Amino acid sequence: MHYSYIVILKSKYNFLLPYKVKNLKRYGRNFDGGYLICDDISKSIDNLITLGVGDDISFELDFFKKRKLDKVYLYDYTVNHYLFIRIILKYLRRTLTFRSSINNFFYSIKNYLNFIVFVRNPKVFLKKKMVVKNIKKKNEINLNKIFLPLKGNKNLLKIDIEGGEYTLIDEIISKEKRINTLILEFHWINRNMKQFTKAVNTLKSKFDIIHIHANNYRLIKKNEDFFDVIEMTFVNKTLNKVKNKFRYDFPIKGLDYECFPNHEKIKFSFSKKNF
Repeated sequence: MHYSYIVILKSKYNFLLPYKVKNLKRYGRNFDGGYLICDDISKSIDNLITLGVGDDISFELDFFKKRKLDKVYLYDYTVNHYLFIRIILKYLRRTLTFRSSINNFFYSIKNYLNFIVFVRNPKVFLKKKMVVKNIKKKNEINLNKIFLPLKGNKNLLKIDIEGGEYTLIDEIISKEKRINTLILEFHWINRNMKQFTKAVNTLKSKFDIIHIHANNYRLIKKNEDFFDVIEMTFVNKTLNKVKNKFRYDFPIKGLDYECFPNHEKIKFSFSKKNF
């Protein structure tokens, strides 16, 4: 594969190095919306909790089909039928004006139908709530209330809430005994670098990083030395058996794919100077 954008990260970012665990597996589609988790650890997961759904449930649908989950909880106050219809109409217009493949139009319809069927499943619960640290409005909810009805400690928590993730780190730590696997998308890192660094280091007190992926929605600017959006997978420290091997080079062939297929492809490596 030809990579048009190659980055060697500075050693100061080695705190993000993922452990080289075995049996990483991708769930969800092969672009934005798919994530990697450790399949050995994921086999014990009972519940999936997703904060931030948008128009993409490919991960949730795939994971639900391949695992015998007790419950799936989806939290997103922006999700409604109009969202999907608007996307379908967008791809219809682009198809008619030869700006997009007709396959994208058909996929948008299929995606909507899959969503309708999925949320009607008696094990799936869609909650139109905004996830916040402190509840102030009726349409808001926090992690304490989200975890309250869950049975057991084998939960996968997935978070993609467009910058709101920074406010939830302490609450995640307080629930660490109940979280098996954590998937977290960090946004706008370059303008929140101190928050980002603190957040990851705080999470590392209870969780181990096992995967990192650079979102190629845009490239690193001249005055920057890191990506603006990354996706990370963590596992509870008590479950990770690999403690001395790291993965330095990304993407992982056959597992990692660009979030945006039409954007430049990114290849990046961590520095080995400190190791």
